[in-house]
Amino acid sequence: MWLFVLAAFCILFSHVVPETFTVSTSEGLVSVRLGRVANIPCWLTPSQNAEGLEVRWYRPNFFDSPVLLYLERQIQESSQLPQYAGRTSLGLREAKSEGLKEGDVTLKLVNVTLKDQGPYICYVSSDQSYESATVSLTVNVLGSPPLLSAVRTENGSVNVSCMSHGWQPRPRLKWSDGTRTLQPGSTRFGGGAQDLESIHSWLLTNSTSSPWVSCSLSLPEGDEWEGRVDLQNLPEVQANSSGSLLTAVIILILLLVIAAVVIGVLYRKRDLPEEGTKTENTQLLSSTENMEGSLKTEDLEAMRQAGVDVSLDHQTAPACLTVSANGKTVRDRNNYVFAPGEQCYILGKPGFIPGRCAYWEVGLGDDKVGIKESWWVGVACGSFSRQEEVKPCNGFWFLSLDRENGLRLNMTPDIKLPALPRPQTLGVYLDYDKGELSFISVEDMRRIVTVATVFTGEVFPLFNPGIGDRAPMRILDVVTQNECLNVPDMIEDPKSTTPTMNTFPPDSKHPNNETSKTNHSTVP
Repeated sequence: MWLFVLAAFCILFSHVVPETFTVSTSEGLVSVRLGRVANIPCWLTPSQNAEGLEVRWYRPNFFDSPVLLYLERQIQESSQLPQYAGRTSLGLREAKSEGLKEGDVTLKLVNVTLKDQGPYICYVSSDQSYESATVSLTVNVLGSPPLLSAVRTENGSVNVSCMSHGWQPRPRLKWSDGTRTLQPGSTRFGGGAQDLESIHSWLLTNSTSSPWVSCSLSLPEGDEWEGRVDLQNLPEVQANSSGSLLTAVIILILLLVIAAVVIGVLYRKRDLPEEGTKTENTQLLSSTENMEGSLKTEDLEAMRQAGVDVSLDHQTAPACLTVSANGKTVRDRNNYVFAPGEQCYILGKPGFIPGRCAYWEVGLGDDKVGIKESWWVGVACGSFSRQEEVKPCNGFWFLSLDRENGLRLNMTPDIKLPALPRPQTLGVYLDYDKGELSFISVEDMRRIVTVATVFTGEVFPLFNPGIGDRAPMRILDVVTQNECLNVPDMIEDPKSTTPTMNTFPPDSKHPNNETSKTNHSTVP
């Protein structure tokens, strides 16, 4: 009997909270990328069970409308601030934490938005006392890819300009010619929409020292954009040109401002360029209110309503590729000796014309043989020429992966995408009339990027399996419904923060079904 009473007494007092405790938080700021999950740490000292306490997270001046309220051993939602509904819970300060049992009262906040940044107050109360502490959350935003422009000056040097917008905090800037870091002539920051940072930098360089110059912009945690500009094919300045370097710089800045306005107008109108011209431009159209690239299940299912039975066209296969009899699998040929710069891409079928939407999926490896490390997936115009560079101005739009550079878009210059896990299954969604081409990482329900353009003529699926991977590239079976209905708008959604690239179409050409080799490959 006495043993029973003693045991009950010990159990009772093991859950009693000491009369005094302190609330501790991280020193400095808690930083998180837009759209990600934030764990804002808070804990009791000395460590003790907090299951029977009141835990209240709130913003300054909103004690009665908390971000999260834990009371009477459960989360209370009736008085919660509406903008936090469904996004908060008690998290863990570290992976090995036991949560409330050891006094860990960390706030977990998902789908972080810009409006979430600022101070948070961690308030813990018992019958005997209460304590609180304040911690601040900062939200980092990856801005637009750099827009580069180059102009040759009278003295033979080259003025290169780099512009970008939509950053938080200010990005780190690095100019490089591939062998050394270059010092900019000037760098200016300015405010923009939602108080995000814009940047404009320029430098003078000599085109004989390097064939290209790159401008890299990065956030503190490492995510970055990089753009390159070719210095070898710039028009020469006429001998009778007048004006100083200052004039050239002013003109360059004015041209960039005008270009930004024109790009915006062209994006809205999506007019075709004049016949006989060859133009290409890029612009990142990203807002900053939602989880980066995330897709709802119903959105992916809506895309799959446009499912098409895609297969490889054997007639377009070069000698460096091995294609299965059913046209569903392709890989590089064993022991094949590549010519310098030779590319190994193949078209798929059917082709797509105005009025069509299409969705197909590409398998890029599995857990047994590993995930592929190099590939191209996209579309190409039926009027393309294998003698031309694989750029949008020549009828090519694709996403690529290689071992050195990660994910890239074949823009001019190439656009390097932020570091993301390599996709195992890549979904491709094409809306011909809207001029949209989207790439989706199916496993993690993430839209990687959307290209906005104007297609002309018939376009076909494009595949390049890369070199040296154990895994082949496979076209997966999808339900063929071929309906262009209820598909989420990829471009106009103001809550999407996935990169959206704007390009302009190639001029029309006669079909050319040659299988001759080209000499401009990064992934053969």
